[in-house]
Amino acid sequence: MRRRLTDWASLVLLAAALLRPGSAAAAEPLQADVRLSASSQEAVWVGQEVELYLELWSDGFSFGEQQFVLPEVLGGFLLEGDSTTVKLSENRAGAAWQGLRYSLLFYPQAAGPTEVPSFNVHFTARAAFGSEPTAFSFQTEPLVVEARWPPGVRPGGLLVTTADFKLEAGWDRELPADGPLQLLTGDALTLRVQRRAADVPGMVFAPLPAPEIDGLGIYADPPRVNDRVNRGELVGERTDRMTFVCETPGSYQIPAWSVQWWDPDRQQLAKRVIPALQLEVAVNPAYGQAAATSSEGAREDGYGRAFLALIVVLILGAAVRRFGGVLLLRLRGAGRRGTVASSPCQRRTGRLLALNPRRGG
Repeated sequence: MRRRLTDWASLVLLAAALLRPGSAAAAEPLQADVRLSASSQEAVWVGQEVELYLELWSDGFSFGEQQFVLPEVLGGFLLEGDSTTVKLSENRAGAAWQGLRYSLLFYPQAAGPTEVPSFNVHFTARAAFGSEPTAFSFQTEPLVVEARWPPGVRPGGLLVTTADFKLEAGWDRELPADGPLQLLTGDALTLRVQRRAADVPGMVFAPLPAPEIDGLGIYADPPRVNDRVNRGELVGERTDRMTFVCETPGSYQIPAWSVQWWDPDRQQLAKRVIPALQLEVAVNPAYGQAAATSSEGAREDGYGRAFLALIVVLILGAAVRRFGGVLLLRLRGAGRRGTVASSPCQRRTGRLLALNPRRGG
């Protein structure tokens, strides 16, 4: 009876070992691959967001150490949409495969076919829970995206394609209801422009045009780009600041600047215009007086230093005339005493030098 129980226990252990997850897979090496595809095969507008899917696949138990670096695309922008992944599964020849999907966002900026070049993807997979991971390295296949220019849009520059666009622009001074803005030399005027759009990264917004106007110093701050991704939905934002400094009196005009974007839902080209601004710059009396005061102060300081130096020279000259003879006699006397005191030392040194050859002989 005891032997029979022992035989049954052996059979149970053998069956458990055979049915243990990964026991059969351990006999065969793990398999894996990667895929890169577009969410839609239809042609898109230039500047329109195209969602790409990067998928990692394996017949193993789990993934780890996923690594990939997106390439630079000539004629577009490629970004990682979100750090979250979607778990996938499928059956291949009777075997269960597991997958991870990453969402990438591509924005073509050229009409015609634009190629997303291949890039390297690395990850590990396990045959079973607790088993040693197997490392895999793959290279994606190149992917071509077809884009076209919207009607009425001239090729060239960056195009924003979005159904949700917002523009906020304003000067840091209150503008008059009528007539030019009155300013003085030395005054500064700053324009702030903020653009925000859905499904568009901030880097797609073109920089503010910097006009060249003689008599005005124009300085542009580095742009502030703030992109936010929430559950795969991207909202791009860019803020620009440009400062105009009045250097010379006169009448000036800061030209108007138009902002346009393509609305794919309404199939129309939309536009917003920042109006031109007239300036009337007059001489700032306080600014000129301050400069003159500074110059006069500098001259007065120079006169004061020269006068002080002259007094010092006169005092030194009088002192030399008054005490120069006495000082010269004292210096000559000190020189004679020093010569006399040094003579015995010279004679003693002479005797020691004369005795040295004898001592050596």
